[in-house]
Amino acid sequence: MRLEIFEIHDQPWFPDFLRREVVEALQMILERTDAYRPIAGRLREALNCSGAREVVDLFSGAGGPWPSFVQLFQSEGAPPVEVLLTDKFPIVSSDGAGKDCSGGIRILPDPIDATAIPENLQGFRTIFSSFHHFNPEQAGRFLRDSAARGQGVGVFEVASRHAFTVVTILAIPLADWLLTPFRRPFRWPRIFWTYVIPIVPFVLLVDGLISCLRAYSLGDLRAMTAGVNSRDYEWHIGEESNAHMPLRVTYLVGWPKKMVAAD
Repeated sequence: MRLEIFEIHDQPWFPDFLRREVVEALQMILERTDAYRPIAGRLREALNCSGAREVVDLFSGAGGPWPSFVQLFQSEGAPPVEVLLTDKFPIVSSDGAGKDCSGGIRILPDPIDATAIPENLQGFRTIFSSFHHFNPEQAGRFLRDSAARGQGVGVFEVASRHAFTVVTILAIPLADWLLTPFRRPFRWPRIFWTYVIPIVPFVLLVDGLISCLRAYSLGDLRAMTAGVNSRDYEWHIGEESNAHMPLRVTYLVGWPKKMVAAD
């Protein structure tokens, strides 16, 4: 049974500088483990079928897997995509400006609430590791809104209620302790909050376990998409296994069928 529990780093009272350390630590772990590589093919297929060349990534944190995906798609000869990273708590440069990254990736400096996406943000919508932040009503509304606006959707989660996934979360603090000295740029505050007062690994552990308890099952996702009143919208739901780790990535992708006919 899915539980509706809050995560520490999402709370308004959690300090921004610690939230950044937690988000960047999680980004580092996901990159080092290549956690989302199994769904790269699914994502590329969804982009091709939707005909989308612009992507709006929600709950982006420190960038998610998009930097590696853009490089992978380019190496495979896929058409280039422009990716806009958005977040309710965006990580921006010191002057408050958005960051232009390599490979057509840009960070929007303005806070974006994924429950109320502005009309001007058009493009294939992706969410990595954060769909569980929506309660069921918000999740259903997000999918209905995407279909109503004719936007493709890609939702991907490593967190799940599988017993092995929950047990694996226990290794996250160890991964953070081992990898933090190699993160660049080096910052002494990061060392302090990781080793002296280990708030970062603690929050990673607690929020990781809570994420698993909040994750939607395949049955939950199928029930949500069944409630989307759009006969012209195509949905694909399932799991992909990681060849290097015994973890499964849950995916939900969808796009308007009319886009396929137009290609």
